[in-house]
Amino acid sequence: MKPQLLLLPLLLTFLCTCGRAPEPAQAKGENKPSMTKEIDWQGHRGCRGLLPENTIPAFLRALDYSAIKTLELDVVISSDDRVIVSHEPWLSAEICQTQDGQRLAEGEENRISLRSLTAAEIATYDCGKLPHPRFPEQTKRPAFKPTLLQVFEAVDRYCVQNNRLSPRYNIELKYEEELEPQFVPNRSTFVELVLVDLDAWGKPELVTLQCFDPPTLTAIRDRRPEIQLAYLDEFPGDLKTKMDAIGFVPPIYSPYEIHTDAKLIAEARALNMRVVPWTVNTTERMQELLALGVDGIITDYPDRITSE
Repeated sequence: MKPQLLLLPLLLTFLCTCGRAPEPAQAKGENKPSMTKEIDWQGHRGCRGLLPENTIPAFLRALDYSAIKTLELDVVISSDDRVIVSHEPWLSAEICQTQDGQRLAEGEENRISLRSLTAAEIATYDCGKLPHPRFPEQTKRPAFKPTLLQVFEAVDRYCVQNNRLSPRYNIELKYEEELEPQFVPNRSTFVELVLVDLDAWGKPELVTLQCFDPPTLTAIRDRRPEIQLAYLDEFPGDLKTKMDAIGFVPPIYSPYEIHTDAKLIAEARALNMRVVPWTVNTTERMQELLALGVDGIITDYPDRITSE
């Protein structure tokens, strides 16, 4: 298929993944959900509501909130086979611009594939200074798309300096077969490059790997069955049927929060799966999900979790 024919469905897929509509403002005086030791509070793309997404400043800011146990992030692959922290496998005109402050031309973003750039070239684009139309509370600052190893290094250093326990990482592999080869390598290569970085870091036990693509989860399980997996899902439907199609049951189910209800929780419990919905940004919805018994919550706003 010609690359230009892929652009519209690809853009729609990635824009709807893990966060969609403009975020509602937090009502003054609204009760925040209490931090619970058993709840895995995850900072979505670091803390997208507060700082530019998937950047080192955002990950470090998320760790300022003691409730956050896990950093959630996305990865793609550069032309020199480096694992890059980015939600899209291309430069998004919504958040990125050239080093000299030039906006990407309309329709240009999907043509600048991160798979066509080296890690060093990717780092020359600023992805932090543009105002984010869906996150008005986000503080703007210069930022770039880092490598996964750069994130590990920065977080390790922060934790030592601040006497903080290391967080877990919930890493989404942004793989879709339809994206090959313009935007991603083949599935096997993608998985292998991520596993190489986990081993180079040396703490794979602190990592959960997640994906919307079931064969990618199978490929990880076949290579490294000890690594924790999470199945990302944005559609409703019978959970057991979905797991039967995958061929095994990952320990974590991560559904789109609007589909998370008591029935879904019961289906997950029957399969011995933990439930960590995405992306939950109002305290009212957080309270509802906690009452349903979810095991974790992924949020853009760690400041909406109280430490009391």
